Amino acid sequence: MSNILKIVFLGLVGFSLLVFFTADKPKQIVASENVVNIIKYDSLPDTFELVGKNELVKKENLFEKNKKYLIVMGSHDSLAVVKELPNLFKLDIAYVMVANISAAPWFVKKMFIPGKLEELNENSKTPMIYDFNGDMVNSLKVNDTSKTKFFAFLLTDVGTISKIYEGEVKNGAIDGSMSKEEIISTLKPLVESLNNN
Repeated sequence: MSNILKIVFLGLVGFSLLVFFTADKPKQIVASENVVNIIKYDSLPDTFELVGKNELVKKENLFEKNKKYLIVMGSHDSLAVVKELPNLFKLDIAYVMVANISAAPWFVKKMFIPGKLEELNENSKTPMIYDFNGDMVNSLKVNDTSKTKFFAFLLTDVGTISKIYEGEVKNGAIDGSMSKEEIISTLKPLVESLNNN
C-alpha cells in the first residue's frame, strides 16, 4: 500500500514539475521611463476578466464614459486591505480594484491565484480585474509588483487617468496582520488624496 502511495505522490510531483518547467515564462512588465503622467481612457484594454465572472466584460460596461472612477491596483496583501475601502469610508465615486498578478509564474496564475482572489473578493460588491497578462499594468504604467504596495488612480469624467496615491500595507495583511485601526490609518491618505482631486 505504501508503495502505491509513493508512486502516486512521485507521479504528481513529476507532473507538476513538468508543467512548471515547460510553461511559457511570464512576460516582463516594464514601464517606459519617458511617459506622460496622464493616461487616456482609450489606452485601457478593450475587455477585462473579472474575478468570479466567466465571461469577459467590455471596457464600456465596466468603465462608463463621462463618469468618474477610482481604480486601485494591488497584489496579495494590499488587496486584502484596499477591498475594505468602501466599508470604512464613504466613497462618492465608482470603485474598481485591479489584481496585479502578471509577474507571477504562469503555473501559479493558473492554479492558485484565481481561487485565492475569489475568496478574497467573495462578499465585496467592488469589481476586481484579474490582470493575467498585465494589460492594465501596462496601461497604467505600473512597474512595481511587490505584494504590499498599492496604487490609486483617478479616471475623470473627461477620460483622463492620473495616479493620485501610492501606499503600502504590512507584510502578511492577507492573513490578518493588520488591525482595523491600522487599515483605516493606511487608507485615510488615499481618501484624502481622492477628495483633493
